[in-house]
Amino acid sequence: MDLPRQSLIAKYTPIIIGVFLCLLTSHCRQADRSTETWVNLPDPDKSQEQAHNERNTTSSGSAEIQRSGNEAPVRFLAYNLKNYLTMRRYIDGQAVYRHKPREEIDALVQIISSAKPDILGVCEIGTHADLEDLQKRLKLAGVNLPHSHRVSGSDRTRALGLLSRYPIVGRSTPKKTDYTIDGTPFSISRGILDTTLQLPHGAIRLLGVHFKSKRPVPEADQALMRRNESLLLRQHIEEILTHNPGTQLLLYGDFNDTRNSKSVSSIRGRSNSDAHMRIIELLDKRAQSWTHHWKHEDIYSRIDFVMANSMLEPRINKGASKLLDPENWEIASDHRPMLVIIE
Repeated sequence: MDLPRQSLIAKYTPIIIGVFLCLLTSHCRQADRSTETWVNLPDPDKSQEQAHNERNTTSSGSAEIQRSGNEAPVRFLAYNLKNYLTMRRYIDGQAVYRHKPREEIDALVQIISSAKPDILGVCEIGTHADLEDLQKRLKLAGVNLPHSHRVSGSDRTRALGLLSRYPIVGRSTPKKTDYTIDGTPFSISRGILDTTLQLPHGAIRLLGVHFKSKRPVPEADQALMRRNESLLLRQHIEEILTHNPGTQLLLYGDFNDTRNSKSVSSIRGRSNSDAHMRIIELLDKRAQSWTHHWKHEDIYSRIDFVMANSMLEPRINKGASKLLDPENWEIASDHRPMLVIIE
């Protein structure tokens, strides 16, 4: 190498090293600043109520639901428990007030725990204490559903209940639950359970119902009573979807009427409407769809349904959703449970 070239290298080497160190320092500072954006800071736009719900979620042991990435499907189970309550029962020909027999409760718990629900919507639960009793038994069986809600109507014996692994972020009641028939006032027998849950992939609103039974009563025609209850429910559905058209809505319960009855048709609404409720078709392992056995008349019928609106229906895995058919189903209840998988 000649002397002029050596002197050039000697002259510019310190400058090159200085520029390199400056660039390296600048890059490190940028990296430090970019890392800061990943720190979880309080959101100033969140309300105090939202913050309270988040604290409740963490303290209840449900913080694991706040995951990111691919979430596991949500398992929803709807089930009429057949009088999980204290009532007059006939034992050895004697009328006594007793709770649901232990054999029936054990069968219920076994069936529900085998289904591994994340959300359980039930009909014919009794008091708050009865709902807590079921909740505790399920936890002992490996199904922890820490969040609960119970609603009753004019029938103070049988209520609607919900147990959930996911936090409850909203509760509501319909504006109108009363109606008249020939001047006689009535109210929805078991009310309407209206609950919003925060699932990992968004909020979902659930409506639980249990309409007037087919048992005749002297006050009015039982079919007309269900018809009025169904119209009030339809009114509530339209109210929800008019004010919040993006709501993901799931309706479930014991309708005490079949698919093409006036009451069920009223609830579904017009097929071309944005507020139309779609029946989720559920079959057992023999491709049968009946949900209830009326032993007195030996009639098998489908009177329990799960419905979804257009915002939620695409998220339901229809292939995996089904009507459960365990061997001991009739020990537990006169209804069969409906399992719906939400993705």
